[in-house]
Amino acid sequence: MSANKPFLPEATDDEQLEALKRIHEDGAAGPQNALDRGIMKFGGAVSLLFALAALISIYEIVARYAFNAPTIWAHETVIALIAVCYLYGGMQCLAGDKHIRIGLIYFGTSGGTRRLLDIVNALLSLFFALAIAYAAFTMVDKAWFTPQGDLRLERSGSAWNPMTPALIKLALLITSAVLAVQSVGHLLTAYKGSGYRQSAREAPSKAAFAGISVVFCILILGGIVLFTYGRSIGIEMGSLLLVGSIMVMILTGIPLAFVTGLIAIIFTLAWFGPLGVPLVSSRIYSFINEYVLVAIPMFVLMASLLDRSGMARDLYDAMRIVAGRIKGGVAIQTLIAAVFLAAISGIIGGEIVLLGLIALPQMLRLGYNRALAIGTVCAGGSLGTMIPPSIVLIVYGLTASVSIGDLFLATVTPGLMLATLYVIYIFVRCTLDPTMAPSIPQAELDMPLSEKAAKMKGVIMPVGVAFMVLGSIYGGVASVTEAAAMGVLGVFLAALVRGEVSVTLIRDSLKQTLETCGMIIWIGLGASALVGVYNLMGGNRFIESAILDSGASSLVIVLVMMAILIVLGLFMDWIGIALLTMPIFVPIIIKLGMDPVWFGILFAMNMQVSYLSPPFGPAAFYLKSVAPSDMSLSEIFRALVPFIFLQLIALTLVLFNPGIAMWLPNYLNGN
Repeated sequence: MSANKPFLPEATDDEQLEALKRIHEDGAAGPQNALDRGIMKFGGAVSLLFALAALISIYEIVARYAFNAPTIWAHETVIALIAVCYLYGGMQCLAGDKHIRIGLIYFGTSGGTRRLLDIVNALLSLFFALAIAYAAFTMVDKAWFTPQGDLRLERSGSAWNPMTPALIKLALLITSAVLAVQSVGHLLTAYKGSGYRQSAREAPSKAAFAGISVVFCILILGGIVLFTYGRSIGIEMGSLLLVGSIMVMILTGIPLAFVTGLIAIIFTLAWFGPLGVPLVSSRIYSFINEYVLVAIPMFVLMASLLDRSGMARDLYDAMRIVAGRIKGGVAIQTLIAAVFLAAISGIIGGEIVLLGLIALPQMLRLGYNRALAIGTVCAGGSLGTMIPPSIVLIVYGLTASVSIGDLFLATVTPGLMLATLYVIYIFVRCTLDPTMAPSIPQAELDMPLSEKAAKMKGVIMPVGVAFMVLGSIYGGVASVTEAAAMGVLGVFLAALVRGEVSVTLIRDSLKQTLETCGMIIWIGLGASALVGVYNLMGGNRFIESAILDSGASSLVIVLVMMAILIVLGLFMDWIGIALLTMPIFVPIIIKLGMDPVWFGILFAMNMQVSYLSPPFGPAAFYLKSVAPSDMSLSEIFRALVPFIFLQLIALTLVLFNPGIAMWLPNYLNGN
């Protein structure tokens, strides 16, 4: 199998191209201009910094353990390289319309209405970029010049003491300025209608124009109240305005990162005045300089290399030997393969796309019930939130200041329990109703022993990489970030041994990493800034006192938190939910005497539910991007209902029985 054709086995080039196009056809915000095309093209060169950062991390591990000569420059260099990629990823995602948006209205429009929304989005994006540029300018001014106006470059103050802080802050200013120029370009393109289809050049419907006008009127009215009264309106009214602003703005389809970032700036100006703006820029700078976040692009790169090599498909084929003769065997083997894939990468979207392209067609070909096949792929592919190394738990650990290693240990049992519930459900359902999953033809099962052995070899390398990554974390050999870099090296060497490494494979994997991290991190930037501002407004103390003084029991408080997370999960991405809620929820959990590690597992399981739940349900959209054309979103969401109930059952079990999650970390930690 060609290394650069992993997504569609046995498909033509045209079919592959069409499938890959559908993965991101969620609604481009108008045609690209010359600047967008230039940014997309140069992004390939910038993405090479991910590879350089991985190599430096590997060098640090070797120098520390093999030669007892730890470096003083590796960590700060890796952080700086990744920070540049994060910032550039924001421009890349805007150029290719890859930023995550809550498009309940946006994606349901077309023609002149879509073009009008593109104009609105471009305007709001421009305001966001200008606000961030102003905030970054105030930060750069202090980092590059003394109060007397003399040139000086801010340094890190470490033993190595590089000038990377000044350079990264300048990069943030340049990035926000480019985002502003991009937004102007999108605004002009949408206004003129150049490059749009003829239907988009027609006037939008009166209802659409009226609806968007109402949205803007609400925003303007809220802004007038906010800037007229400032902090005198009180934290109660301020909280309502903040939440209301988020809910109203996301209706336009503007990227979620821009919504939270723009609102953070607006509330800072209204509450603290212009002197408070550096608070926003400092939060953004601190976020992109978190060393633990470096693990995210490493795991994304690891997953990208795995998907684009043949290892993932060989792993899936090997599972047929394990589950081939069981009732619902192909669906069960899909779940087993999903567990292994989650343990290797921790990236959810890629797993669902991969299983949607490999497992779904096979189940449909064999005559499996469509709903069962759809649910198996989406539910299995979403296990990455639970099976370590989970990126969801990495972000939670950073936000809650909790040991990521303990989180990984605590999630093993609940993650496997959830996968087991899926397997039991499929087996029982297919046993009671054999028409749900016809038997595999005997000819496909009776393969020679030599062929079985050859297929089982496909498991060795992926499983070996998973053990290397998780073993190095639990064994104390490497941090989560360094283990992720080792995983990148492991997958690369495995692909090299298999003869699947090519320039195309490396280039496409790095590009996907840049775009995926651009989506994830820029949501984090906006949410981090918003949380910082809200806490300074006194929001965390307000919510904490409201909950603790309510007189409710600890269990009721946790149930309310779970309900809030489930509701937010219907409309928001997990990283935004984590950064917005965990700084408030976790201190309350600690004050109630509960374990934040256990609560982190509950959060991850809650995000499992959000991945399948309509109307946002990312899993459904990932699968739709590669599903047969006759498979609608409504059919996909209906198929996910039984698996959502299973997720809620697992969540309830862990909620009322914390020992399910905590026995393993307690045992290994000697508690």
